[in-house]
Amino acid sequence: MHYVGKLQDGSIVDSSRTRGQAFKFKLRSGVMSSMEDVGELKQSGDLTGDGGVIKEILQPGRGTERPEKGDEIIMHYVGKLQDGSIVDSSRTRGQAFKFKLGKGSVIRGWDLVTRTLAKGEKALVTLGPEYAYGQTGSPPRIPPNATLTFEMELENWISAKDLFGDGAVMKAGETEGGGWERPGMFSEVTCKIVAKRLEPRPEKVLFDSEKVFSVGTGTAHKAWDKIVQDMKKDGSVSLICTSPYVSGPGVDFVPADVTKVQYDITLLHWLKVEDVSGDRGVMKKILRDGDGWETPNEGAFVSVNIEYRVVTNGVAGDVAVKHEPFIFTVIDGAVAEGIDVAVQKMKLNELAIVYLKAPYAFGSCPNMCPPRIKATDDLEVKIELLSFDRSKDSWSLSVDEKKKQIIARKAKGNQLFKVGRLKLAMRHYEIGTSLFEYRTAELSPEVAREVNELTMACHLNLAACYKKQNDMEKVLVHTKKAIDIEPTNVKALYRRGCAYLELDNFFKAERDFKRALEIQPENSEVKRKLAELSRIIAKQDEADRRRYSNMFAKAK
Repeated sequence: MHYVGKLQDGSIVDSSRTRGQAFKFKLRSGVMSSMEDVGELKQSGDLTGDGGVIKEILQPGRGTERPEKGDEIIMHYVGKLQDGSIVDSSRTRGQAFKFKLGKGSVIRGWDLVTRTLAKGEKALVTLGPEYAYGQTGSPPRIPPNATLTFEMELENWISAKDLFGDGAVMKAGETEGGGWERPGMFSEVTCKIVAKRLEPRPEKVLFDSEKVFSVGTGTAHKAWDKIVQDMKKDGSVSLICTSPYVSGPGVDFVPADVTKVQYDITLLHWLKVEDVSGDRGVMKKILRDGDGWETPNEGAFVSVNIEYRVVTNGVAGDVAVKHEPFIFTVIDGAVAEGIDVAVQKMKLNELAIVYLKAPYAFGSCPNMCPPRIKATDDLEVKIELLSFDRSKDSWSLSVDEKKKQIIARKAKGNQLFKVGRLKLAMRHYEIGTSLFEYRTAELSPEVAREVNELTMACHLNLAACYKKQNDMEKVLVHTKKAIDIEPTNVKALYRRGCAYLELDNFFKAERDFKRALEIQPENSEVKRKLAELSRIIAKQDEADRRRYSNMFAKAK
């Protein structure tokens, strides 16, 4: 077949006419496969017949087996341009490259060549642009229409049929399913499972029903957990399992004497689950997708329907608190930290279940605990996002609006700091420090002075927060930024000196305390800290004298 493929704007993305050779493919069950079978490819020479893929064997491989589609390939390579310059190399990195064969994760020529390689085989491969990076190249290293050479060595591969690479779980057949989506990590999947005893004989169906489990949480059979992540809706697969994968979590129907089981798995549907906090402290399960693509941002004004349930031993109880609707401003301290985090990942009209670990629930704000909920409780929270008004992005604010914002952020941060909402307070101070990060040079001298004072105050407040968290390195970061703005600021010098003292950097601590006293000779707090430092240094000097004295005495 000859073809010319274009985008809507008329630009050509691929053309057999340009290459001067018709495109060949086979029809398999009505599905086109653009990848030739290994049996139809030469083992060396011009693999494609159009000069686009030339392979020279440098080192023969072992055996006659070749990788198949879906196998995990382990390959070393060195890629070069025609002038000999190296564009990429696994050898340089000291680690072999891994990819799935035939899944579109590498350039077309690689997929073709890899299917001809035996284990341990090394080959020099020349790829024309149409089998490499095409007309666009891969800037900045690979120019447009580049011919590339690769020295490729197939180190090994893991068969897609061998699920764990040890022969204990083997695929016996599969159907692909529909659509393009697959369950992601933490998704709540519903599968039809048919379990059949194969050994000891006779064969017997042990289970035939639906199972619900969460991907990647260790609550399901390890083989089920892995295989569903590569399945599409209504797809099915048969797995032949032997020890140690005959049984597993969530499997209570396989007798102890069974040594081989066949699991027929059909993926019926799943609910997307997202780890929105990054540490599994806030997990969001989507019950109904939202509209559009926008989500609330920090400072957004939102309206939600919300229900709280206490989770005990992994089971949610009755509704403890319900608000329909509840209106609040994101990160303003009106809700538990996890709610702030979750709604920023929701779309308009989205309905979700949010699971909160106690530190993200009312453990983050014990003084706000409603009746029937304790600060130590994990929660299941049902949230429906009814409406939201996003706050203006910082880049769209005028100088006057930014100045008002930084004043408001500092004030809100101070308020939250006083009630123990340290994490939230820090976020307000961080926003305050960022508002004029790239604009100060454009301000009038008077406005610049005011902005610098406010920014410096936010940095000092951040330093105070990090001191509470005993993170002295971060204290140094923010006190330095304050000192960069105003080198004679006594509070900044004092706080940095205290941080150095905590880190046993006595020289720098003394330098900051003395500089602060030069500016404010009567500052009693700085005097007290400097006297404390002098006592510590004297005590350490005395300990050193004794230690060295003992060493010399022993030497005599």
